[in-house]
Amino acid sequence: MMRWFVFVVGFLPVLTFSASAQMTEEAQQIFASQTLLEMILSVGWVLVPLIFLSVAVIGLVIFNLFWLRQGNIASRDFVLKASRDLTDRNLETVLDDCERSKECAARVLAKLILFARDNPSVDLDSLKSVAEAEGARQAMRINQPNLLLLDAGAIAPLVGLLGTVVGILRSFGSIAADNTPMRTVILAGGVSQALMATAIGLTIALTAMFFYSWFRLRIQGLLGHFEQAVTELTVKAFARLASGK
Repeated sequence: MMRWFVFVVGFLPVLTFSASAQMTEEAQQIFASQTLLEMILSVGWVLVPLIFLSVAVIGLVIFNLFWLRQGNIASRDFVLKASRDLTDRNLETVLDDCERSKECAARVLAKLILFARDNPSVDLDSLKSVAEAEGARQAMRINQPNLLLLDAGAIAPLVGLLGTVVGILRSFGSIAADNTPMRTVILAGGVSQALMATAIGLTIALTAMFFYSWFRLRIQGLLGHFEQAVTELTVKAFARLASGK
């Protein structure tokens, strides 16, 4: 009897190790059989806002690629034509040209002409103040799509983290109700699925922040050219008003 007891006690760790190794191999087979798409879909409901954020980031990137161009801000052709027209043509004609144009510089010049028409005795300082106010409004309009890209990059990892926390809580709830030896495997699978939400959120955030930094440098160059064009047009407009023509 004593020999059988020693045999069982000695062989029990071997059986336990064999069972653990078998469960580990089964877990590896389960995880290895999952494709990347299946892992992404296993994130759950939090995938919906993450998809919405990814679509928003892609849309903002495409919009900024077409929006942040010199032709939309203050093209050289418009500045040269407006400078020439301020010398040779009537201010009402220049105003009509500005209202037909969609450039930011054209909107500033139109604001200057309207203000000068309502205030015939305006001085240069007053015109500069009007140009600065309207220029600041147009600068915000130029920068706003890129700020939305920054917001999306800040929100995406937080949404992913929320999905991870919810997934981990769900995993612990599952193993609490399961008394089988596979609880460790269930916990590992749940945690891996939960971490996928954070990975997706970080991927969206990195993409958004990369393009935000690139567009920010582009905006700085465009705003420098925009301020120069507005200053030049303001001086030309005041010279035309001072001439009394």
